[in-house]
Amino acid sequence: MKSPKALALLLLLALAFPAFGQSPPADKEIRAALATWNDRANRADLDSFMQLFDDSENLLVVGSAPGEVMKGKTAIRTWLSGLFAHNKFSWDLSNPIIDSNGNTAWVFLDGAMTVVNDKGETHKSPYRFSGVMVKKNGVWKWRMFHGSVPEQEH
Repeated sequence: MKSPKALALLLLLALAFPAFGQSPPADKEIRAALATWNDRANRADLDSFMQLFDDSENLLVVGSAPGEVMKGKTAIRTWLSGLFAHNKFSWDLSNPIIDSNGNTAWVFLDGAMTVVNDKGETHKSPYRFSGVMVKKNGVWKWRMFHGSVPEQEH
């Protein structure tokens, strides 16, 4: 049974911080941005997918394979066009870790990625990604994305 002091402390915290236990408004916006990211990757819609990135030339997309470091929209588009030509991607977005500070957000996801190739074959694997997003004109845009397939964990 919980002590009356502990319950009183929780009640005091809830009254002192009304948003205690609630997601900040940016959290919902970022979750919506992740859902859009997922939808466009699942349709392999390169043009719409590229619109999800910030306009900065300091954009960075990093994968887990050798040579998978792309800087700037041109390099990212070239790399993604090869992937999207034969594959559609989606991620399990059920448990993202999201933090934000004004117009900057950090996202981490440890879950699974599903890839469907142009023959209709489906492959599911563990996948992690992290990223930095910036809010421009009321819209969250990717500035940095790092995705990787984790090795077997023991």
